[in-house]
Amino acid sequence: MADRSAAPTRGSAAPRKILVIMLRRIGDVLLTTPAVRALKKLFPGAEIHFLTEPPCDEVLEGLPELARVHRYALGPGESAAGGYWRWLRLVRAERYDWVIDYMGNPRSAILTFASGAPLRAGPAHVWHRWAYNRRLQQSPAPCYAGLEKIRVLRSLGLSPDESDFLPTLSVPPPAREAARRVVAELFADAAADPGRGGPDPGRAGPLIGLVPASRKPTRRWPASSYGELGRRLADATGARFIVFWGPGEEALAEKVTALAGPTARVAPRTPRLGELAALLSCCSLVVTNCNGPKHIAVACGTPTLTIHGSSDPACWNPPHPRHLVARLEDLHCIACRLNDCPYALECMRELSPEGVAFMALELLRETATTSGATK
Repeated sequence: MADRSAAPTRGSAAPRKILVIMLRRIGDVLLTTPAVRALKKLFPGAEIHFLTEPPCDEVLEGLPELARVHRYALGPGESAAGGYWRWLRLVRAERYDWVIDYMGNPRSAILTFASGAPLRAGPAHVWHRWAYNRRLQQSPAPCYAGLEKIRVLRSLGLSPDESDFLPTLSVPPPAREAARRVVAELFADAAADPGRGGPDPGRAGPLIGLVPASRKPTRRWPASSYGELGRRLADATGARFIVFWGPGEEALAEKVTALAGPTARVAPRTPRLGELAALLSCCSLVVTNCNGPKHIAVACGTPTLTIHGSSDPACWNPPHPRHLVARLEDLHCIACRLNDCPYALECMRELSPEGVAFMALELLRETATTSGATK
């Protein structure tokens, strides 16, 4: 019997209404936006919707390619089962021509199947692939996720534009201006008291974001290393630092801030992801672990230097000169993809702040040259 998943869509009617599904993880949702742009270029007349859970819907606000963002959430007093049945009905009522499930878990697969769309696409490698009548084939070699999500559209018989593979989000000018005021307030005490301004208070150095948290310990560079990095960069450039944090991470941010010296400040609480994005967009550089804020910084166009240990930069770091990787390349277990380390986290502990500082300085110089000035 012929495999319907291999049947091309070329020659069939162009879709008028498309649903893209990526339910969770901020970075994964952002890394789906290049595929949305590719679809819109292929089908400019199509109405494209996106289904995701909160707070991921916040990073999709204002994207011109999306006609609608569906916020998958339970209603007041609604049970998980009741909410699921409601969403099954809602998705089917939209009468989509295409549904493309990038999430690929059982819940999203059943939502895709229940849509009744003529084309229902999802990952070919999952056990519930029965829900799809078109199966998305992964690249044989590791590939940056933003580019990979475009490339799998080839499985639908399409020839998408692969050149535009960086994630994007919309930071409105008023939000950027509000973030600039927040930055000015954070460092107002240094202006009033030059003794708090660092080694050269008369010169405003670059604003650098530090993001020391990660859900997984195998992706978490030590606070002491971030602190030493901050001191080195402050000595070299007069840099100022904002240390970012999320729920449950404020104590870590305070520790890094204390270790980084007098030019470091703890970021204010950012209840919405748009506020976080606006602050990240004020930075000349973000030094970060492999985490969600890193992808937000990339989507804002802010240069990034990412610390990698267990995670594979080929998948999670864009192949772009403004986004560099620091890791122990010769370590035998590097990019192991494990969440628990059998070797006492050598990849994190032994990565030298001196070496990371050297890379950060080079990136600051390069981006200042290409942009005309640091932010």
